[in-house]
Amino acid sequence: MVRAGLAVAMLAVALGSAAAAECKGTTQADLDACADADLKRADAAMNAAYSKLMKRIGPQAQAGLKEAQRAWLPYRDRTCDLEALGAAGGSAQPMVRAGCLAALTAERTKRLSGYLACQEGDLACVGTLAE
Repeated sequence: MVRAGLAVAMLAVALGSAAAAECKGTTQADLDACADADLKRADAAMNAAYSKLMKRIGPQAQAGLKEAQRAWLPYRDRTCDLEALGAAGGSAQPMVRAGCLAALTAERTKRLSGYLACQEGDLACVGTLAE
């Protein structure tokens, strides 16, 4: 049981390390708040990339992107629920979940931003679909 607790603590520190690097807090509540702030920044960046892409593409691609995004959000949330199970019931669980959400959101932002920088001839790049 001690080994499991140590593993959870190490996981929480690893997932929250980016937040903790900027975070001046020392309590778990402070670390949770920092992780939540990181998630809010990641979410704002993703929403900005999504909005910019939606303005660039045509109606058919907009409908497809909207559908894909609506499917991606529950996937992200359920994935992070799963990853936070190791800290279930513990004070680090919100930090672990928020760290996961921020990481997956940053990955999604990178993908959406990639659609905004299509290379000529890339037929799979959504950003060129102006129909």
